[in-house]
Amino acid sequence: MVEIKVKLELSGLTCHGCVMTVRNVLTKEGAKVLSIDLKSAEIEVDGDVEKYLKAIEKFGYSAKVVATE
Repeated sequence: MVEIKVKLELSGLTCHGCVMTVRNVLTKEGAKVLSIDLKSAEIEVDGDVEKYLKAIEKFGYSAKVVATE
């Protein structure tokens, strides 16, 4: 398992309810959610990126990696 700090760009975030859904999904998957920005539709997480992308897609959102550290 590769754990890195990564910034994801999400599609489908339209409200704070969406933000909370994504935060809850990622938290249940073991992600450390560092930040979520509704305006830019970006989320910064620490952990297993592939696992989190799959979890996000299961809930009807799409995501792509835009930066890694």
